[in-house]
Amino acid sequence: MGCDIHSTAEKKVGGSWQAIPDLHPFDWRSYRVFGFLANVRNYSAVTPISDPRGLPPDAALDDEFAYGDHSRSWLSVQELLDFDYDQMTEDRRYTGMDPSGGFMSGALTAAPGNGKAMSYREFLGDAFFEDLKKLKDAGAERFVFGFDS
Repeated sequence: MGCDIHSTAEKKVGGSWQAIPDLHPFDWRSYRVFGFLANVRNYSAVTPISDPRGLPPDAALDDEFAYGDHSRSWLSVQELLDFDYDQMTEDRRYTGMDPSGGFMSGALTAAPGNGKAMSYREFLGDAFFEDLKKLKDAGAERFVFGFDS
C-alpha cells in the first residue's frame, strides 16, 4: 500500500487563514519529498526540514481528516524558501531483496556512507521547485498537510 499527501495552501485574509482554491502543493507521490517535508516514508534517511508539528489550531479546513490520517503538519512558505537546497545530503534508499524473505523492495535503507551524495536540490527534483514557485506566486504564506497510508 502506498502513501499520499493531502495539502492546502493558505494565506491570511482579514485576520484568518483561507485556503487558496485549487492549490495543493506537493500532491504527487514522492517518498523523497515526503521524507524531506515530514520524515514520512524516509527510506532515503535524509534530514527533514521539520518533524511533524500537528495541525495548526487555525487551519483553513476544519476537517482534520481532510489532511489524511497521520503525520499532520504545516510549514511556512518562508521556511521552504529559506532552506539551503545546495547543501549536501546522502540518498540512502535502494532496491534489493527484502531481508524477510525474498521479494524485491525499494523500501530499503543503506548504511551511512553507502548511499549517493547529492544536493537537496538534486534530491528533491524539478517538480518540487515548480510547486514551491506556485506557492510563492499565489501569495501563500503556509501550507498545511498530512498523509494517508
